[in-house]
Amino acid sequence: MFPSTSIMHHRTVWLVDIGFVVKVGSQRFKLDYIATEKWLSTRYGPVTTFLFNGYDPTYGIPEGLNRFYTAMRASGMTVCLHPMSGRAGFGDHRQRRVDVDMTAHLVWQASLPDVDRVVLTTGDQDFLPAVHIVREKCQKQVVLLCYDQDVSADLKQVSDELLFLDDIRTEVIRTQPQEKENVIRDSTSEAVSSQISRS
Repeated sequence: MFPSTSIMHHRTVWLVDIGFVVKVGSQRFKLDYIATEKWLSTRYGPVTTFLFNGYDPTYGIPEGLNRFYTAMRASGMTVCLHPMSGRAGFGDHRQRRVDVDMTAHLVWQASLPDVDRVVLTTGDQDFLPAVHIVREKCQKQVVLLCYDQDVSADLKQVSDELLFLDDIRTEVIRTQPQEKENVIRDSTSEAVSSQISRS
């Protein structure tokens, strides 16, 4: 009888700062998290996703957001929520626990032998020390997947790979089906016009 051998299935971990996505997405376009996870899995293989966000403990989590979180959990994602600290309206209302938890998950997941890379969707330079640890000590790849706006230049520079959501907009935008068709058609028209102008 031959001894059993275990096959390690390598995976990619996607860590998302929802606060960053909502803030910048309101000026660019809304992100379809499920479509983006699918895009990542097509590019890298199996993906494990963690979503991080804060909430105001005074008011709790709005019903609409609760439905969103439930849908994300149903799709297999892990949702990590933390109460915000400071005072709303005084400029110090921050999601410190969100950043700390996301940093902890970054180092934890990168330390696991079946994880090949960690994809970060954030723009915060506070993640720089953890990114250095992941690359140098854990020897894992760090990919920055973000909007081309409000992202730390140092974070861009230290990442192994930089991917802009703007470049894959037609595949990850959250719209109604007909609206998505219009976006794809408009993007194609822009690309054709650009080629014509250069010729």
